[in-house]
Amino acid sequence: MADFDALLARHDPDRRLAALFAAPELRARLFALYAFSHEIAKIPDTVSEPVIGEMRLAWARDAVADLYASPQKVRRHDVYEALAALTTAPGAPTQDELTTLIEARAADLGQGAFPDDAEREAYVDRTAGLVMRLAARLAEPGLSGQGLEAVDAAGRLWGHAGLVRAFPALCAAGRPPLTEAEMAEAGLSETEARRGLNPEAAARARAMLMARARAAEVPLKALRAALPASVFPAAGYAGLARDDLRRAARTPAYQQVREPALLTRQIRLVSLSLLGR
Repeated sequence: MADFDALLARHDPDRRLAALFAAPELRARLFALYAFSHEIAKIPDTVSEPVIGEMRLAWARDAVADLYASPQKVRRHDVYEALAALTTAPGAPTQDELTTLIEARAADLGQGAFPDDAEREAYVDRTAGLVMRLAARLAEPGLSGQGLEAVDAAGRLWGHAGLVRAFPALCAAGRPPLTEAEMAEAGLSETEARRGLNPEAAARARAMLMARARAAEVPLKALRAALPASVFPAAGYAGLARDDLRRAARTPAYQQVREPALLTRQIRLVSLSLLGR
């Protein structure tokens, strides 16, 4: 089986760091979920044509369907072999939920801004938000009510902060994480965003995205007390989003936000873990 720990250390370090607070069995399940998330999220950035990306996403859908077939069929792929065991774990994701994660990535095969904020929020909920919800349920299978609402709020914060972090790369790829209205109000065209031009307008547009990310903190603050300590390994990394947004505010829009040292992130997560959330 692939070394998911090494994979996540390179490509999903914050989720990995939080998962290290889990007992070994849960940690292995979280690592399998995150490896699957990475596997499908990378597809749009590793294909030369959208149709190839659609074919790979279709393969992933079929591979997930096989895992829920009777009898179960497991494809010879490290990620899907790990998922096979995950399907019978307490709080396991359903076929529909994993399929939703796959289908959400079809949006990354297109070009242009989001039509409106509702579409962007739906994208966040189906990607980063759903990954956190599934992880939290693995950590606490009976999670419901305000605890689940708090996890969803944390996922929304993390997802919007992720769009801020990825702003330069997404613009260069022709997928600015902005709404059409935000781009129009800022005076930024899609061509300018793709070519890294008009940085003043880009900064105005990104500021609107950052405001949306900060707005996602409001419901989380109201619900934070409802988060059980048991879900920290699955959701605690959302607490790092505030630090990311502060660094982004000090970084030019088209410049990659500098990642803090690993030790800094570790210390921050330890501090958050002492609060249990």
